[in-house]
Amino acid sequence: MWKLMIADDEPRIRNGLRKALPWEEKEIEVVAEAENGLEALDVAQQVRPDLMFVDINMPFMNGLELIERLKEVLPACIVIVISGHDEFSYAQRAVRLNVFDYLLKPVQRADLSDIVDKAIETLRKDLMEQRHTEWMSNKLQATSSLLREDFMKGWMTGTLSKERIQEERAFYGLHFPGQIGLMLIKPLGKISMNVPNKTWDPQLLEFAVKNIWEEMLQSESTSIVFHLSKGMLCGITALTDISAWMTFQVEFERIVAAYLGVNVLCVQATVEQIDELPQQTEQLIAEINQANSLTPIVLMTKKYLETYYYKEDLSLSEVAEHMNVNANYLSKLLKKELGRSFVDYLTEVRIKKAIQYLNDPTSKMYEIAEKVGYHTQHYFSHTFKKMTGVSPMEFRKRGDHV
Repeated sequence: MWKLMIADDEPRIRNGLRKALPWEEKEIEVVAEAENGLEALDVAQQVRPDLMFVDINMPFMNGLELIERLKEVLPACIVIVISGHDEFSYAQRAVRLNVFDYLLKPVQRADLSDIVDKAIETLRKDLMEQRHTEWMSNKLQATSSLLREDFMKGWMTGTLSKERIQEERAFYGLHFPGQIGLMLIKPLGKISMNVPNKTWDPQLLEFAVKNIWEEMLQSESTSIVFHLSKGMLCGITALTDISAWMTFQVEFERIVAAYLGVNVLCVQATVEQIDELPQQTEQLIAEINQANSLTPIVLMTKKYLETYYYKEDLSLSEVAEHMNVNANYLSKLLKKELGRSFVDYLTEVRIKKAIQYLNDPTSKMYEIAEKVGYHTQHYFSHTFKKMTGVSPMEFRKRGDHV
């Protein structure tokens, strides 16, 4: 139904217009009336009519002033002036205000019906044009998103020329100032044990996981998540807080599990220069493929260590108890599938995390030591040098990175 409002200071005129035509047959509903210009403006903003009958001579605000204000707040509303004034100056100003028509009282029903029919036809055409414009806009937006995703995929997999990368990065506004967070995400399609009889459609699951990423990072100025390869997503974001990025993966996995009932396999890194993204992506692909080939118990142990690496007293027996397996059996599995002992793998995780923290110049050495599970800075430095060949301080000065 189209909405009609009548603004006239004479009750007799308002009543006559309300009963003048079989409005329902024209799919019109009289939604409001007003007896002065100020009231008409206020009510119109509330009910938002499609069509208005406006008298010229009204108290507090005359009809022409009302129309001028209506054009600002309800530009799509069609206004038909119904007035007892036939002065040329009024009609001239009404034309300048782009009113649909100007009828003189008393109005003949046939004339009013013809004008209203023409107004409704105009409203229908405007509505169709608006819907077409919205449809085109949505199509263009969807196409732009697909093209951007294709570009990101080609960029991260090294299949594009430097010239095209520079051009399209600028076109899509992908500047990523400062440090960059990079994460690969592999959704695991099985629903959790709480919902044993359901599985996700892979495309729908990817869409849901992407939505969670976007909602969690919506405050970031530059953030994008896209389909990288079959069953794998890639997320990239400009970093403002290294510490927050370090804990983001754990929170992201927790929210996905809570809302979608599935686990996701994630690997992340911090990148210093934008041109390093493809190389770092390649390394993370190898890492996630290796993790995906592990037995469930080893994969869960890896995720546990990568989540709780900061605990100083984290031990093989604690992890084995959490996994509900024998400690010796778990130790043998880790050695067989990861090629490292429990302690060696935990140390590797801690040092990798420490390197990410070292990229933040505001982090002090003793703070980094505590954050990665070492009770003293001395022990942390000793272990770091044993793993990398240099002390944490030297590493930071040299600007090395993983």
